[in-house]
Amino acid sequence: MNGPLAMSRVRRPRIRPALPAVLAALAACLPGGVEAGGTGPDAGKDALPELAPVTINRVRNPGDLPYAGFLQSIRRLQSYLPPEPRVLDLRLRLSFTGLGEAERDAYLPDTWAVAIVGDTLDHPVAVERGGYFLLPELPQAASEGATIMFNAQTRKDYMQVAWKFRVAPGQTLAYADFAKAFDEVAFVQKNIPLYRISLRDERLARFDGLKACFHPGGGRIEIDGQPAPATSVGACSVLRFDPAVAKTGQAKIAFVGPLDTVTLHETVR
Repeated sequence: MNGPLAMSRVRRPRIRPALPAVLAALAACLPGGVEAGGTGPDAGKDALPELAPVTINRVRNPGDLPYAGFLQSIRRLQSYLPPEPRVLDLRLRLSFTGLGEAERDAYLPDTWAVAIVGDTLDHPVAVERGGYFLLPELPQAASEGATIMFNAQTRKDYMQVAWKFRVAPGQTLAYADFAKAFDEVAFVQKNIPLYRISLRDERLARFDGLKACFHPGGGRIEIDGQPAPATSVGACSVLRFDPAVAKTGQAKIAFVGPLDTVTLHETVR
């Protein structure tokens, strides 16, 4: 599980008052109205009927984030990436609360999971199994002060960052590229200034291997055709990096089975 990206504060989407509610408030000020205390034969004649409470069907989640500010942090983190060709890509991940590691890895939303919501905008974001997604560039959302909303309970002011491997066709990964992944992350971390408090967790994160997650039915990891010394976590397998294997320079990792996602595995702090 990779480190969360901190944010300083949360903004909520602006909600305009409903028209019936405005009319009801005006009615209270009418002469002879019930709320005005009229007692004559026409008292209450012009008053609006009592309205049912308005329910806003939006998730109230302390983990919701301001879109513009968070997008700026992601752009900044991407600017620290090493030049191409690379073996890793940056992904965002829901910072779940109340779920274990295996449950987080198996998470697949039945409905929307992430949406960017503004005054005139309601843009759902595609989310992959495990809660991984990319944040789209939406100028209108930025101008409206939109909010990134989550249809799950997430950590307040945080978003996880994940490093996803570029797996070759045939579901293979050269062990040399496995080693290169650590160099790429180190390159990013070295370029993050100490004063970038929002990127502190990304700068301090440490990784010890890779995690391969498979679709239902499972799978396995092999190295040069032999079972790899991997540890199972739900439908995923964790393979620790072995410098001795990397020194051979020719070893190849194969992911056997219906592969979903391969990411760097963070060391437990």
